[in-house]
Amino acid sequence: MSDKYAVPNKLPGKTVSVLKHRKRRIQQDKSVLEQKRTERIKRLKKAKTHHKFRRAESFVMGYLKAERTSKRIRQTILRTNVTEQSAKAAADTNHKLLLVMRHAGKKIFDKTTSEIFKTLRMGQRHNAVFLENNKENQLLLRVIEPYVVYGFPTLSTIRELLFKKGFASIDGKKTAIQSNTMVEEQLGDKGVICLEDIIHEIYTVGPNFAAVNEFLCSFMLSSPRDGWKKKVSVSFKRGGEYGDRGTGINELIARCL
Repeated sequence: MSDKYAVPNKLPGKTVSVLKHRKRRIQQDKSVLEQKRTERIKRLKKAKTHHKFRRAESFVMGYLKAERTSKRIRQTILRTNVTEQSAKAAADTNHKLLLVMRHAGKKIFDKTTSEIFKTLRMGQRHNAVFLENNKENQLLLRVIEPYVVYGFPTLSTIRELLFKKGFASIDGKKTAIQSNTMVEEQLGDKGVICLEDIIHEIYTVGPNFAAVNEFLCSFMLSSPRDGWKKKVSVSFKRGGEYGDRGTGINELIARCL
C-alpha cells in the first residue's frame, strides 16, 4: 500500500474551540439581522418622504367622485324617508345583531362617508364589525351602503370570527386574545370573564354589548375565496354584491376566513 494513502497516527496539532465558533456565528447572525432592520427603516423613511408625481386628471377625478357620492347621499335622504325606512327595517326583523364588512372603496373622497367609516372603525377594506340593529345604525348603513355588505350572523360565524380573527384593544394596542385571564382583567367588572361570555354577550346583544364591542378590535378579513361572483357595484337585491343580504352574510364570511 502506498504511503500517500496511509492514515497519520497523530491528530492535528491545531485546537478547535466549538464554543468559539458558535459565538462567532451568533454574532454574525445578530449583525445581519440588525443590518436588515436598519435597511428596512431607511427604506420606509425614504418611501414616506418621496412624493409620487400625480397628474392633474387624478385630482379632478377625486373631486368628481366626492361630488357624485355627496349627491347620492342627498338624493337618498330627500327622495326617500330614510328615517322611517330605517326604523321599519330594524323593527321588521327579530335579529338584534348585524355583521358589517367593508368590501369596496380603497380610496374614499367624500368626507361624510370617511367620517362614518371612522366612527364605525372600518378604516380599511375587508374590515368587519358587529353593530346593534337599531334605527341609528340602519341610517348610517343606508348612507355607506355601496361600500359595505351586511346581514345577520349565526352563532357559529361569531365563534369562528373570534377564534380565528379576534384581537383585543388594550391600552390602545392591538393584542391577540391569548387567555381568559386577559378577558377577566379587562371586562371582569362587567361580569365577562371568558371568551364564551364575549360570544354570548355579542350574540344576545346584552347590556354589556357596547363595552365588549369596544374591547374587541375590528376584524381584518381576506378577499373571498374564488373572488366576488357578481358585480360589486350592484346591490344584492338587484343581483349584485353590496348591501343587505340577510343570513347570506354567513356564507360570505366563511369564504373570507
